[in-house]
Amino acid sequence: MPAAPPRLTAAALLAGLSALAPAARAQDVAGAAGAPATSGTSSAAATPPRPVPGVTFPFLPYTFAVGAVSTSALLVPDSVCPDASDVCPFGGGGGIFVGGGYRYHRTREWLAGYDLSLRNARNLFASATLQQVRIEHRWLFFTTAAHNFEAFAGVSGAVALFGELLGVRTVGVALGASAGGTYNLGAFFRLGLAARVDATRFLVPFIAGDGVLRADGGVATVSASLMLLAEFPGR
Repeated sequence: MPAAPPRLTAAALLAGLSALAPAARAQDVAGAAGAPATSGTSSAAATPPRPVPGVTFPFLPYTFAVGAVSTSALLVPDSVCPDASDVCPFGGGGGIFVGGGYRYHRTREWLAGYDLSLRNARNLFASATLQQVRIEHRWLFFTTAAHNFEAFAGVSGAVALFGELLGVRTVGVALGASAGGTYNLGAFFRLGLAARVDATRFLVPFIAGDGVLRADGGVATVSASLMLLAEFPGR
């Protein structure tokens, strides 16, 4: 059988190449679709991971300043006013507190400051004042980032000075127990309420404005305070 003319062989070759071109283009498109996007991968790698719920950050100790206004009532006058018929030189009152503290643990802190209150002396003093240098240790509860509220309970001790117009008629010591809570107003400020019961023991007898010698003895008081705290992280 005679061989096909060269013209037919060239035509068949061109037809085959034309059939292979669409298939090659399809493979290129499929390969491009399946190739990893390098730019997307690099941007994803540069994005920091999101925090995992329940993970806590390390605690850093810090200092804080506190100011408070308070009101106080007399619970037990004891030997300072032994007779209910006598005019008592030590009554209820109110005042201010200024101080500072140090939170050395996530759930514990120290607090120290100066407490000045004006007392109702039933006109036995022109202006009876109780001054205290107070130190307090507090235990804190609910100290998580899930909410802005913290509760606390504390114990305190103080040196007390009682007299007229910032003078000193007698000196004593005081022990107290407190409880309350604070609410975070922002990154550096907290607003709080506290209640405290104090037992104060006067160590020196004193003479009030009526000329009566008051024996050394103790009084018990209860007070409520409104506090504002300013925090200084990293100090």
